[in-house]
Amino acid sequence: MATKYRNEDKSKPNIIQTKSSTSLDKKLNKAKQVRRDKDKMKNFSVGIYDIDSAFKTFLEKDVKPTVEDDGRFYPVPVMYASPEKWSSAQRDGFMKDENGMMLTPVIVFRRNSLSINTDMMKLKVAEGGEDAYQAFERKYTNVNKYDQFSVLTGEVPKKEFMSVERPDYVNLEYEVIVWCDYMEQVNKVVEQIVFFQGRSFGERYKFVIKGDSYSFETTAEMGQDRITKANITLTTKAYIVPEYKGKANSTTRRISVGKVSWGEDNSLSGYNSIKISGNE
Repeated sequence: MATKYRNEDKSKPNIIQTKSSTSLDKKLNKAKQVRRDKDKMKNFSVGIYDIDSAFKTFLEKDVKPTVEDDGRFYPVPVMYASPEKWSSAQRDGFMKDENGMMLTPVIVFRRNSLSINTDMMKLKVAEGGEDAYQAFERKYTNVNKYDQFSVLTGEVPKKEFMSVERPDYVNLEYEVIVWCDYMEQVNKVVEQIVFFQGRSFGERYKFVIKGDSYSFETTAEMGQDRITKANITLTTKAYIVPEYKGKANSTTRRISVGKVSWGEDNSLSGYNSIKISGNE
């Protein structure tokens, strides 16, 4: 028998081991590569901006801070302080409106820091595994259409799932300043915030908030208006799900395998062939 000889260049790197010197590259599973350029499903993501917006909504719609003046209750506006506004408020000691006048009552907040919640850390070692995703089933889609034939026969050819990366849990610290005309009004606003701490908030995403510190200050200088304020530090326990992980989309589409199996059923008349349909 003829022997086929082949010259091999062993100086070239092994193409099955390009990412690590101790382990082989993972084999590509094309069954999990499902296109998403034609579906209308929006990518799921939770960012820092979403948490800031939910925190502002928490103060406006959940706490609903109000002050009493001359027998009437007035809502306290809530503002996110840009770096310019925050520096101006720290320099002058109060917030200004468009005309340069002192603005009271008002609640101003900004985000100070972000830290990882070590009590609920995600296991990064299982990256790419089945436990790294959370799957949500879509009932009726173009892949699994609802029709009379499928209802009569009870057949469900396929199921479609949307897999989302599990979130990273973080702690965000916010600095809140409450300005009012009188200390009694400041006390009422702080009491309302203390009452709602420890509860979950958010309309679309749910987060938890807790108060770390509360301090009060009153400034009354000669020839200037009296300034009464409270400095509050609130910590929000939230989570982050980025829309993209590198160049890949964090929301993937998966389709189950439709399978129809045939079996036999013993009866008095002999063997009857029955059809068993379902998903596996």
